[in-house]
Amino acid sequence: CFSSSLKVSVAKENPTKVFLNPPYDVGVVGQLEFIENAMEVMVANGICVAICQMSTCTDTKKGPSDVRRRLLERHTLEAVLSMPDDLFYPVGVITSILVFKAFTPHPKGKKSFFGYFKDDGFLKVKHQGRIDQKDKWDEIRQEWLSVYQNKESIAGLSVTQEVTADDEWCAEAYMETDYSALSEEDFINTIKDYVAFQFLQGK
Repeated sequence: CFSSSLKVSVAKENPTKVFLNPPYDVGVVGQLEFIENAMEVMVANGICVAICQMSTCTDTKKGPSDVRRRLLERHTLEAVLSMPDDLFYPVGVITSILVFKAFTPHPKGKKSFFGYFKDDGFLKVKHQGRIDQKDKWDEIRQEWLSVYQNKESIAGLSVTQEVTADDEWCAEAYMETDYSALSEEDFINTIKDYVAFQFLQGK
């Protein structure tokens, strides 16, 4: 896909949408370069959606930041969605979905949308993988779509935030905590876990 001649052929088709799942063994920089490479063949204002390791959004070292800077100089970061931790179960990889608009440099002062889309209602079931055992997905999907389409900021679920190439690109870094969802049982269980931890540490 990095072949110059192949990219010329693809560009002639005037792609308006690109969906990517870069190989994760190429590392953080490599995954970002897959996005950069794919967007070079798109039409202006086309949309690129890529699911990558979360580290592509949180690694602020020079290499990843340099690629993110090049992306923002040519394209707009519309959204980043933090995906469920077990999405690729049984493979233990935590992912994010990045959404870019092609060939519109990221405007100064623009706030991108960040979704904390961790709980999709699916449960791990032995010999079946992740399934929608309690029929929650349809309702959750509609909520996620509505929040994304309207770019709403909802405590515990989503936030809009202005970011640069050197910042973390994830909802976790900016989102307001929804304390109303915490119960007395949550508090008690946390205290129990802490006491058990202290005991095991011999403190």
